[in-house]
Amino acid sequence: MMKKATVQRKKNRFVSLFLFWLTLFFCAKGLVLADDVTVSATIPDTQPPSVPILIEPADGALIADNTPSFKWYASVDNVGLSHYIFYLDGSAPYGNLPLIDTDNSTYLLDYDELNSIYTFTPKSGLNDAAHTWKVVAVDYVNLKASSDTWDFSIDTLAPNFVLTKIGDTTVSISASSVASVPSNPIVIFQNDPTANEPLLIAGGEALSSVKLTVTIVGEPTQTYTTKIDSNSHYELKLGILPRDKDIRLDFVITDAVNHVSVLEGVYFRIALQYWPVATATPTPTANPTLVATPTLTPTVLPLLSLTPTTTPSVSLAISVIPTTTASPSMTLTPTLTHAPSVVPTGIIPIIPPKEIIHEFGGKVIELLPESTANYVKTFLRSKLWQNLSLVFPLLILLLFYFLSLLILLSKFIQNFSISLLQKILTLFMAPFFKASKNLVFEYKETLASPLVKVELLDESGQVLDFAITNLEGNFDDLAYPESGRWCLQVKDDNFYYPIGDEKPAQLEFWQFYQKQMIDTNYGGQTILMPTLRAAGQEKLPFLERLRIFILYLLDYPVWFLALALFFTLVFVLRYPSIYNTFVLILYVSLALYKLFISLNKKKISRLIVHVQLLSGQQFNGNLVLSFFDQKKQIARSMVMPFAFSKSKVIRHSFSNAILTVFAKRVALVKNDLVIGSQVLSLNQKEEEITLQIKKI
Repeated sequence: MMKKATVQRKKNRFVSLFLFWLTLFFCAKGLVLADDVTVSATIPDTQPPSVPILIEPADGALIADNTPSFKWYASVDNVGLSHYIFYLDGSAPYGNLPLIDTDNSTYLLDYDELNSIYTFTPKSGLNDAAHTWKVVAVDYVNLKASSDTWDFSIDTLAPNFVLTKIGDTTVSISASSVASVPSNPIVIFQNDPTANEPLLIAGGEALSSVKLTVTIVGEPTQTYTTKIDSNSHYELKLGILPRDKDIRLDFVITDAVNHVSVLEGVYFRIALQYWPVATATPTPTANPTLVATPTLTPTVLPLLSLTPTTTPSVSLAISVIPTTTASPSMTLTPTLTHAPSVVPTGIIPIIPPKEIIHEFGGKVIELLPESTANYVKTFLRSKLWQNLSLVFPLLILLLFYFLSLLILLSKFIQNFSISLLQKILTLFMAPFFKASKNLVFEYKETLASPLVKVELLDESGQVLDFAITNLEGNFDDLAYPESGRWCLQVKDDNFYYPIGDEKPAQLEFWQFYQKQMIDTNYGGQTILMPTLRAAGQEKLPFLERLRIFILYLLDYPVWFLALALFFTLVFVLRYPSIYNTFVLILYVSLALYKLFISLNKKKISRLIVHVQLLSGQQFNGNLVLSFFDQKKQIARSMVMPFAFSKSKVIRHSFSNAILTVFAKRVALVKNDLVIGSQVLSLNQKEEEITLQIKKI
């Protein structure tokens, strides 16, 4: 019984579990079935389509086809897109473009579904002009989305080009009309015998490129490539051209879409004239309508005779006027011909200077290698050179001074200051304000020491002022203190100072100054400062020698001034401009200043100096000379070379001067005695002295 009861309980438990899982299954199934229930509802469409994105023609495009294709990326809509509206030049000629491929009599529409790109091509051509376009997407509830508006231009025609002027002659020659090209050469510059650089003026399609070929028989072909400006104006100035030769112009005009127009075979000739212009001599002119007849009017004197060969068919070169009184020797014959309109009156033809310069320059260029010569010729015909040549001498002048300033300043760059810049700039005024009082020189070889810095120090060693020596090694007085003691020192990497050598016994300390302290009452004497070249230097470094050479040029030696003047004159004659003329005036002013100084020197006193060795031998070397006029308080110092027995002329304004003369191991003597100085009384316009020196 127990066993049966246990089995029954197990059966009941199994049935209960089965019913439980079955109930869960049907519940879950009911839930799934509930998900499949569809509920319909109407929701309003308030979202417009996406904006169409334009592809081509690109914004600002210039195209050569009047039936262009327009491309854009398709729009999308959350509900559904209806159609597109295509706008052209602000209107909508195609207001209902479908969403599928369409080909009809009005347009062709292609839809690339893979890339979502529409291509729309209208079948009616557009005008050559600037246009605008955009695309608007429309959905089913008429919500719209507009693209950007893009511009494009159509150009299907060859560019127009009309030549309106050659030199001083007005013409009207069009690339579109072969008949407008003259059959004979156009003669230009008939009223301006000095001109032969013709300016070409034309009108044409804006921004087109113009290639001009200038052909002259026997000369290299010239080619110019320029553009017509945005105002449809073309202007080109040719270089100097030969006279009395036929010159051919060929134009090739290419617009932005590579359409080409050609204007060929335009010939012109520059008149060959006398310069200055010869006046025309009145001469009889032929009158083709006048026919001589055997019968003359009664008012003609009977002494007028006609040769028997005169016939009614002969045209005479003289107009017979009934009131004319003919001389007895005057005979009319049928051999009279047309007389020239202008008869030379014996004036010799003068070639304008710029043509001479041009021809000479051409001959020089021909001496260059062919490739180099062609490059130079091309550059001289370029627009760059045409503009540059008008200011070239000015640029050379400014560049020379700017580089000179930089090179001179480079020596003192570590101690650069505004004061230093001012001191260097004073060297540029050397032709007008030249220092001459104090002197720095190299003692061993007795040479001037240019471009060295001389400092003024007080008792405590503080720098109060400084100077830079000029080409001759001179510097003028510094801003000496009103009280106290001071000294001078030379600071230069190429020289050492003080030199350490003993001062020659015959000289005062300021005549062989080596940094001694000086009282303010030293008397304003000339200070002569010996230096020695830095150890190991046989000669100055290259850069220092370059600086000294620049000082030499800044002092405007005659040859340099003459060369600069000639160079500028050539440019003014060949390329006249206000800038080139300004430089020419500047150089002429300097030349006149030099001439004025030279003439003025002839009016001041002259001292002719001879040097003679006490031993009787000829002296060949440099001497330090110093003049000091106590009365006038003026001084002058110099290193002067003497070549054997040749004398030197010193122009001066001294009256009673103290003269100091010395060099290394050389001393001034008088009456066989070594002296430091001698007093000169210079009262004559020209005086002559002989200095006796001896080697010690």
